[in-house]
Amino acid sequence: MTLLMRDQINVEKGIEKGIEKGEEKLSQLIARLIEDKRQQDVIRVTQDKLYRNKLYKEYFIN
Repeated sequence: MTLLMRDQINVEKGIEKGIEKGEEKLSQLIARLIEDKRQQDVIRVTQDKLYRNKLYKEYFIN
């Protein structure tokens, strides 16, 4: 295995971990919004990154 191949594998693993973390954060946020009966916000956070980040802070989701 060349260094380039190893680096590519590591990049791919990092991307996968980042995607998994992002999915987990969004899932937590959606669950909390549903608990709080904020269904309109569920739709908005899937489309508005700034609003989603605001709600991550509001709900202390890191």
